[in-house]
Amino acid sequence: MKRFVLFACFALLVPMAANAELQLWISYHFQGVDAYESGKYRDAQALLTKAHTETCDDYRLAFTMDAAGLNHMALTEYAEAEKCFNAALCLRDDKSCCGGELSRFVPASLNNLADLHYIAGNKDKVECLYRRALDLNKRDCYSVEVGRSLNGLALVAADAGNVAEAENLLKRAVRVHHMGGRSEHPYMATVLTNLGILYTEQGKLAEAEESLAKAKRIQDTVLGEHHPDVAVRLAAEANLFTKQGNAGAASVAQSKSDTIREDFAALNAKKG
Repeated sequence: MKRFVLFACFALLVPMAANAELQLWISYHFQGVDAYESGKYRDAQALLTKAHTETCDDYRLAFTMDAAGLNHMALTEYAEAEKCFNAALCLRDDKSCCGGELSRFVPASLNNLADLHYIAGNKDKVECLYRRALDLNKRDCYSVEVGRSLNGLALVAADAGNVAEAENLLKRAVRVHHMGGRSEHPYMATVLTNLGILYTEQGKLAEAEESLAKAKRIQDTVLGEHHPDVAVRLAAEANLFTKQGNAGAASVAQSKSDTIREDFAALNAKKG
């Protein structure tokens, strides 16, 4: 449920193109990113593969590998996603080409890898990765990656039954995104959705409703009605409505969530 990991920093990579190789990389890479953002994962896969073959620059290649990893993760191709994220992290850890751990983009690769392990169920590595990313961002306490790390750590805490800690971490993530100028960003919607889920599980139904309503407002503005992240929020709303005794609303919300998931599964089904 965590998306748009790299896109805020891509603008830094678009100088005046000096050669054909750079022009081709820019074209394929950003078309691939656009396809991924739109949920067209098979199209994104083809474009990012072309971007990979069109650059021999390690700095640019790290961005393409991270983007390819996100796309593989969306397709539940977890082994391939891990290879991509590890490759991006290896490139960025190389001080000679990408600045090593001091690079502002290393935490993004770490968070991507942590998200993958969490989603894939390999949770023994997750907390360490999120905390390493958080530690590397000490100088930029309102970085987007700080918000991502806090959100991930909150999920880990919730799974361990540490509800109070999870709530505190999510509230910190909300503040980080707000102070970082991302009040209307999809990451804020993700945190608010997770906060709504947590409140629902605690029986704090009024708070859950408020959090999910805020997430909906952001998603309606920046994602539209048919984005995969919207399906996650709708499923959370269905659970909330069930707890409130509103079976009709719960059925409608769950049906919408299921339809979005089915549509994207059909859109990205392997052809042939």
